[in-house]
Amino acid sequence: MKIFEKIEFEIPEDIGQDFLTKLMGGRLNPKFEQLLIEKREICDKNISPKAIFQDYEIEKIEGDSVYFKSGNIFNGPNISKILKGSKIAIIFICTLGIATDQIIAATSEGGDTLATIIMDSITTSLLGVLGEHISKIIKKEGLKEKGWASTCQYSPGQYKWTIEEQKEIFQMVNGEKIGVLLNKSYLMVPFKSISGVYGFGPEDRIDRTRVACDLCPRENCIGRR
Repeated sequence: MKIFEKIEFEIPEDIGQDFLTKLMGGRLNPKFEQLLIEKREICDKNISPKAIFQDYEIEKIEGDSVYFKSGNIFNGPNISKILKGSKIAIIFICTLGIATDQIIAATSEGGDTLATIIMDSITTSLLGVLGEHISKIIKKEGLKEKGWASTCQYSPGQYKWTIEEQKEIFQMVNGEKIGVLLNKSYLMVPFKSISGVYGFGPEDRIDRTRVACDLCPRENCIGRR
């Protein structure tokens, strides 16, 4: 199991702008743009990026179930599709840290709805950038064999992989080591956290879905890539 703390990654100067523009359904007015600039600095100062991941050998895939040699099982038609042909899977959890949740909650409790929306957009975008950074580390770790390639990332809660599967993720990777817990609704705390899986195996056998969004019919989803 590998743990990364105090992760440093490059943050785009316009972080949050694209997500907020999509959220608002068009161009941003000057007030929104100014608030973005003001709140970016606050959000950037309060992140504490961490990640943890572990590799597992896949024993077999039957129907909609993925069986690991560890005894763990993933269930769902899309996760079984994504991991078909993979020899190993790397399970991961990463987070921006609890302070991010706290500053957004404090802003919301203070009644500043607009600032809350903007800070949520910024930190959602920051989480995406962190995820991309961790993806590179995971892929470097997983591509140990010549001729191997990686699947796309897939996470519980995405299309046809139920959020309840988080329980299995957290049995395989101890999120508590980086301060991430599951609540009774299987949501992660801190909220600005990601969990998921990548598969690795022979390039000519693994699933070649570009991104998980390609499996989902919700074309107008704000998070579509």
